[in-house]
Amino acid sequence: MDWFHKSLSAHSFKDLEKALPAVASISGMVVKDYLQALSDEGLIKVEKIGSGNWYWAFLSDAKQSKEKVLHDLQAEETKLKTSIADIKKHITEETAQRDEDDEMLEDDGMGRQALLEAHERLLKETASLDKELAAYSGSDPTEVLRKEKEIQSLKEDAEQFTDNLECIRSYLLDLTNDREQVALVMQSTCGDEYVPGEGLKEL
Repeated sequence: MDWFHKSLSAHSFKDLEKALPAVASISGMVVKDYLQALSDEGLIKVEKIGSGNWYWAFLSDAKQSKEKVLHDLQAEETKLKTSIADIKKHITEETAQRDEDDEMLEDDGMGRQALLEAHERLLKETASLDKELAAYSGSDPTEVLRKEKEIQSLKEDAEQFTDNLECIRSYLLDLTNDREQVALVMQSTCGDEYVPGEGLKEL
């Protein structure tokens, strides 16, 4: 590159085929590939003039190229810093929301164990009512409708408890970053209702 800078002129390919092997210590057979590599990296300029290509590299071009690279790097750095700040903000907000949800559960007297017990109870009641509804098939339509509404209400409550348990599981995962350990805790706590890799059984 020093040779290009000091020459202060443009060179034809034929001229470079003669000069570069000596100044760049390369074989004349690879001059074309060498020039292509320099051009791809933006280290030299190339223009087709007439029937052939002409090559040059001035110090002012090198300076502009370095300034462009620096500017691009600075822009990328700013973009990354902004992304990191956004991620940190999101994590802070998510953590605060999780803490608030946990406090609300505790204030309502619904700790983790209470949630699990309520969830299990609702599942049993739902199963029992499903059987009872089947027994009413073909009987009083009003009674059937009442049972259906009761079952739907219980299912909605059970789904809400399931969502709360999933929030707890997600919170534990964020704290520990250990999926296997969290899965073991959930399976130990929820028993057969929790399937590793899938979560709580659907109602």
